[in-house]
Amino acid sequence: MRPAVFLDRDDTLIVNRELTLRPGERAGDMADPDRVQLLEGALDGCRWLKRAGFRLVIFSNQGIVARGGATLVDVDATNDRVCDLLRDEQGEPLIDAVYYCPFHPDGSVSGFSREHHWRKPAPGMIHQAVEDLGLDLARSWVVGDAPRDLDAGRHAGIDESRLILLDEQTPNLASAALRILSAIAPRERASLSLLAERPGALDDQRIAATVRSSAEALAERTGIRLLSVSIEDDRAEIELEGSEFVAVGFAAELRRLTNAWHRRQFDSSLWPAPAVEP
Repeated sequence: MRPAVFLDRDDTLIVNRELTLRPGERAGDMADPDRVQLLEGALDGCRWLKRAGFRLVIFSNQGIVARGGATLVDVDATNDRVCDLLRDEQGEPLIDAVYYCPFHPDGSVSGFSREHHWRKPAPGMIHQAVEDLGLDLARSWVVGDAPRDLDAGRHAGIDESRLILLDEQTPNLASAALRILSAIAPRERASLSLLAERPGALDDQRIAATVRSSAEALAERTGIRLLSVSIEDDRAEIELEGSEFVAVGFAAELRRLTNAWHRRQFDSSLWPAPAVEP
């Protein structure tokens, strides 16, 4: 049996709360495939977790159906679009299964206006996925942006240490994936190297200090132990404790963070795009 990572959909994988509301919509409503936008870090996080051997399962409350804001067809089309965007480098789907609950006790649509054991924080969707996919729940994780996501995992029997809430400390799925990979990785030495786009870029002490502090902050957030950080001329060499999976993910997230800072400060990237996306 393989473990899974249970992923909330809205504001974990795709943009929701930042969408402009249309007439008649309420905050949290999202059932339009044309408006699906992956959140930063969602694709990388799913790719790293899949490579590490996890099944990826989306589980989502969709009370919009019970409230009359969308149909099952709308929700299915939206989920299909999310899955279509989440593919590995060879174009293969990353998501193994999608479960959603269209019921809500305060709804207005006949047949859906009631409580249901699938609706988070109840664990019904997780239990169904375990039965359908033959999952190892004892080694599975939950990642979501709301307490009810974690409560569903807790009620299903997933250990507290395997429940990850996206917040300032863990701002996106890439960070959450690094936490997971770090927790399961063998305690071996791994290394990574980042080569700056411009020769001598890291001779600038402010840039070098930002790279170092970003690496230290990322390690602290994700539970990764840094063994050494060497920054000189145009190269950052980092050693950490963990697998090669962890090193690849750490490099990608550090590149993203420091490139974003460098673009704000100097209107250019610090690191070139990798020849092959991690």
